[in-house]
Amino acid sequence: MRNKSLLAIGIAIAAVLAGAGWTRNKLAADRQGDWVRVTRGDLVTGIDVTGTLAAVDSGSFGPPQVNDVWDFKISMIAPEGTDVKAGRPVLGFDTTELQKRLDEKSAESEQSRKEIEKARADLALRREDEKLKLADAEGRLRKAELKLQGPAEITNNKERKQIELDFGLAKQETESIRQRIASFEKAAAAQIALLTSKQSTAAAVVTDMQNAIKAMTILAPRNGTIVYVTNWRGDKKKVGDNCWRMERVLEIPDLARMMAKGEVDEADAGKIAVGQRVIFNLDAHPDEEFGGTIKEASRTVAQQQGTKDPIKVLKVNIVLDRTDPAKMRPGMRFHGTVELGRAKSALLIPRNAVFVTERGPVAYRRGTFSVTAIPLKLGRENEKSVEVLGGLSASDRVLVPKSADKDQTKS
Repeated sequence: MRNKSLLAIGIAIAAVLAGAGWTRNKLAADRQGDWVRVTRGDLVTGIDVTGTLAAVDSGSFGPPQVNDVWDFKISMIAPEGTDVKAGRPVLGFDTTELQKRLDEKSAESEQSRKEIEKARADLALRREDEKLKLADAEGRLRKAELKLQGPAEITNNKERKQIELDFGLAKQETESIRQRIASFEKAAAAQIALLTSKQSTAAAVVTDMQNAIKAMTILAPRNGTIVYVTNWRGDKKKVGDNCWRMERVLEIPDLARMMAKGEVDEADAGKIAVGQRVIFNLDAHPDEEFGGTIKEASRTVAQQQGTKDPIKVLKVNIVLDRTDPAKMRPGMRFHGTVELGRAKSALLIPRNAVFVTERGPVAYRRGTFSVTAIPLKLGRENEKSVEVLGGLSASDRVLVPKSADKDQTKS
């Protein structure tokens, strides 16, 4: 009986000591990192791809197409990232020169209008004066004609000749006045037509200038977010900068339809093909995975933009499986993988859960009463995960150390 009691006490003491040892072991491991459960999932292997998001419909804007104007200066630009409503001003250009031309042509048009009014007034006055002269001449002509129509016996030859002379002079004067009226009417009409043409031309220029000045303020055609366009040097425009008429300054993208513009290292360019799947994470949302398909790939490599390094890349356009307007914005950077292979339902652990030892790769598995270094048989891997072919099961939990501890532990 006494022996049984001693045995029970010994077992209890051993259990306590074992538990204490496991607790110390566990606490030491907990201080080194986190415990992560082994999972099953698809392991995607492939080529690294990086890039930025862009809108399918970017709606880019720049200087208006104004006649005889090639250089523009930015006077107003909406802040980048601002949400704007349709119809609100988003970009404006200096109108000083256009306003000067408008003032000149407005003055020219007004001067022509006044000259037309004066010419018409002068014509009316002269017409009335000539009509009075014509009426007087016609009166004398009729009077002389009546005298000529009278009986010849009541006038002597001298008086008759004088009447005939008066009739001839009156008739000649009447014809002269009529010709003079027709001549100055024609000249006045030509002058008025010239002034009218001049005034119409100036008025048309005034209308063009007014429309041009109005066009110098760009309104948002739809609701959206302002995104500045970068030039080949990676620079963005600001107030006071000059730009030429075909240059694009900003975009108001349609956030409901996004795409990804990626770059693949020159060394991997030969492995890229249209139709390949792409899995990526946004730098702004690293924990969420998005997918897409390569729609277009450049035929040649080009120097990477936005860097002074002579790195050559292959550009690809990626159609997204879905667009999340709440999380996606044009210009957001992403990192992803162009899928070349996929291991379905593989047993996976994080890459940094694998420790390299003299005996080979191991993982530290958390047990009921201990933390054990488990030799591993590994398969394929990518930048995040490693396929486990032997040594662990889906129910296990392994240690993922802190980066500093990992660097010290690996050999």
